[in-house]
Amino acid sequence: MKFITILLLTIFVSLQAQELKQKQQKDSKFLEVKVDNPDFQADIDNLKKQYDSELNELKVQFKKQKKSLKKSYKERFKELRKRYKKQKAKNKK
Repeated sequence: MKFITILLLTIFVSLQAQELKQKQQKDSKFLEVKVDNPDFQADIDNLKKQYDSELNELKVQFKKQKKSLKKSYKERFKELRKRYKKQKAKNKK
């Protein structure tokens, strides 16, 4: 029984990982074009590099915003917890 559970869990996790990887590849899929003209191909490759770099910048910016937001809510949570601890202490007296 444990073997079947572990087997099913492994299959499920591997399928989810493949699905995530496919979603990441779709981002710049529209720039994955091959042409015979070398100048045109160089321009396409350059465009793809620019797109990837801007996308990475956006991802970094989003991570920073997310981290900042999380930090502010963490502080608010700490204050809220302190306030309820004080109320609880007053109620016990």
